Amino acid sequence: MTERMRYRNLINELYKRRNKGIKLGLDRVLSVVEKFGCPHNKFKSIHVAGTNGKGSVCKIIYSLLRSHGVSTGLFTSPHLTRFTERIIVNDEEILEDDVLRLAEKIEPHAQELTFFEYITVMAFIYFEEKNVEYAVIETGMGGRLDATNIILPEVSVITNIDFDHQAFLGNNIKSIASEKAGIIKKGIPVVSSMQYKDAEEVLKDKADDMGCQLFIYGKDFFSDLKSMNFKGLVFDFYCNSQNSLLTDLFLPLTGLHQVENVSVALKAFRTAYPSWSKDLVREGLSRVKMPGRLEVISESPLIILDIAHNPHAARSLVNSLKILTDKVPVLVFGIMKDKDVVGFIKYFENFVKAIFFTVPSYERALRAEEFQNRINGCLSVDVHIFPESERAFTEALNLCKKNPSYCLLCTGSTYLVGEIKEFLGERVVYRHFGELL
Repeated sequence: MTERMRYRNLINELYKRRNKGIKLGLDRVLSVVEKFGCPHNKFKSIHVAGTNGKGSVCKIIYSLLRSHGVSTGLFTSPHLTRFTERIIVNDEEILEDDVLRLAEKIEPHAQELTFFEYITVMAFIYFEEKNVEYAVIETGMGGRLDATNIILPEVSVITNIDFDHQAFLGNNIKSIASEKAGIIKKGIPVVSSMQYKDAEEVLKDKADDMGCQLFIYGKDFFSDLKSMNFKGLVFDFYCNSQNSLLTDLFLPLTGLHQVENVSVALKAFRTAYPSWSKDLVREGLSRVKMPGRLEVISESPLIILDIAHNPHAARSLVNSLKILTDKVPVLVFGIMKDKDVVGFIKYFENFVKAIFFTVPSYERALRAEEFQNRINGCLSVDVHIFPESERAFTEALNLCKKNPSYCLLCTGSTYLVGEIKEFLGERVVYRHFGELL
């Protein structure tokens, strides 16, 4: 059997672990990492939870550490097109051969592990092997009982808290915030995005109980946006506690939400790495790349990909596009069935020319019949349904080509964005992992 076939078989076996469902809790992961000498204790870490913005914040912190010459690991989820995107060390994705090798080590102890728990263990072992000094770790879901929550970080980071995964985290903001706040550890500083009042109260109470400093965007640090286009944004960053001002910083990501994300990342990085340099901060920010975040893949016609998948993200996306372009979007839209579909699509109703609904090739995807039942004729915009994403994309693109005042916007799911990237020719390896935790 070739190495490629072995890798295919392994990925298929990992994929089957989705049948175990989502099982929150730390005992299973702890019992396995202990057998490997607790690799998660062998490096410094920065832990990031939240509803929206986690991936961007993680990538920015990672890039800042790398610009300072720090050997750094990055663990994020989900991925767009390749499983190996999830585990990165010093700008290199984990090799497929290393995935195979580590799986052979983990497998004898992994009977009860879910998919996400399995790859969390894999990431921790790999980071220890590579002797990373820091690792930036993104939670999969929630925080308190997330598999990553066995680490003791240098700083805990909590991005915007909003409604998502209510079946697991609770049906109100306080309950969801309580789960996210579970990553707060005794005496470890906490950096937070601006939050709803109820969420902020939960974080403050938790930080007080644990004896932690809590720094909140808009109160303890903030940024002023100076300019923004599709190539990125220029901003000034100010931190009250350090009486520190950094001016004319450039981030090659765009969107109003990225102003807050980069501010949170800067504050977290400076808290975890106090020997930072202004010049190296500028260099680190300038190197950030995040596919699928207001990503322009064509300028004529204008084609934009974004992984927004809940109402909060939809609102941010629409508000940003109103500033970034005068073109009217034609929306290609596919989403998972456990999401707030009506809440999401309502933000686009009076903004887009037409909606082309599609169904990504994944079992959690919302099907056409159920989509029609949920919207129940309540949308005033034209809706076209093409179950195959390639067809939906092509039909929407043809409409944009006929009218130069239109642009093409693809959003609703990480999985849909990855599928479109495959259709457009990006190398894809087992994309069906894209939406798994």
